[in-house]
Amino acid sequence: MRRRGALALAAAAALGLTACGGPTEEEQSSELEWDAESQQYVIEDDIASGEVPLKVWFEEEYLAEAAIAAFKEEFKDEYPDIEIEYELVTKNDAVEKMSLAGEAGNGADVYMSLYDQVARAIDDGTAAPLGEYTGVLRERMSDAATSVVSVEDQMYAVPVTTESLALIYNTTLLEELTGSAEPARTWEEIKALAATYNDPAANRWTLRMSTAEIYRAYPILSSMGWKVYPDGNVDDPGFDDPALTAALDYYGGLRDIYDVPSADSTWETIEEGFAKGETPYVITGPWSFSLFDTGAAENGFEYGVTTLPGVEGGGTAGSFAGMHVAVVSGYSEYPAAARVFANFLASDAGAAAVYAATGQIPAVNADLLAGIEGIEDDPHVAGIVAQSANAELIPQVPQYFWETGNTMVIDVWDDLSDAAAAQEKAVTTYNELHGL
Repeated sequence: MRRRGALALAAAAALGLTACGGPTEEEQSSELEWDAESQQYVIEDDIASGEVPLKVWFEEEYLAEAAIAAFKEEFKDEYPDIEIEYELVTKNDAVEKMSLAGEAGNGADVYMSLYDQVARAIDDGTAAPLGEYTGVLRERMSDAATSVVSVEDQMYAVPVTTESLALIYNTTLLEELTGSAEPARTWEEIKALAATYNDPAANRWTLRMSTAEIYRAYPILSSMGWKVYPDGNVDDPGFDDPALTAALDYYGGLRDIYDVPSADSTWETIEEGFAKGETPYVITGPWSFSLFDTGAAENGFEYGVTTLPGVEGGGTAGSFAGMHVAVVSGYSEYPAAARVFANFLASDAGAAAVYAATGQIPAVNADLLAGIEGIEDDPHVAGIVAQSANAELIPQVPQYFWETGNTMVIDVWDDLSDAAAAQEKAVTTYNELHGL
């Protein structure tokens, strides 16, 4: 979950905007017919008649089936014979697989990916511009969501869902322990509760969180004033910032709250531990809601979701945003139908189907979320949306950023070195790997 982040223009420019393969933009859009009244492209006859199926790649079977069923229901009057086939391909592998399959003629027309892969897809020719849908989508989504998949005046992917870490709290247990169901706003408040509630011998902790990933540590470090990739430049991740030294020191001091080695801060000890109803706080994301819903029902507690705690006297806790996208293949022989399907996933009907199937939050503007069936009645969505306002779409970064950053926070958490030494090691390692 940590490989989420992209830089729209800078990353795309760094990779080169001219596709290495696939049809040119003119070839992709020259024969597309736009229906201004319906704000849709007119689907090609071969697809509309069902003679040829539209091919899509999804990572999850349940999402594929839900999205396709919703699409066919939405267009049952206009395109009653349309057929859609799907194949299961992981989002993280889709661009690489498409670069080979597309050229061979057996790729998808539309595929799901992560937004940090879009710049590479543009370079490979496996992401086609969305054409008229660019304007439609920009009216429904924030600049932050659309800009990271745009080059100049064109979007190259449809933002479908967004996510962020948040502070999730057991309201029932908090009221029992403190007399109030209101969550902590600062780490100092959490420390105060931990002083009386923690029992290491019984493996009882006030808060559980992964301590082996910079993705999870960043909200704390950012609250202390550290900004990752401050200029959006892949050459400078900000590891040499003096503010990071103090931030790492503070991060290491939180071991008193959760005195567990980083290697032991696993899914089982964090999310499953919270689901048992014995932990007041956990830091995770909406992917854990279904587990927590089950745990709350079985163990008799209620839980809430809110923004991440900050450091007293510090700044707002920022987090890394995540976004899943739908991409129209530059190799598709049916560019109109492909664009219609991809855009549908961000429409009210498509977003409702995605949300119902996955629980993931649609990437549309907050004022449109209330119109999506099921979301208004979900008490946990608001907390993720609130934290998403503080989330950052960081540059598309190399894998060694995560590896270097993870080592840095592990070294501090496990007391393998002090903050300054861990930071210096991160600077050296990153520069060495970046120079290869």
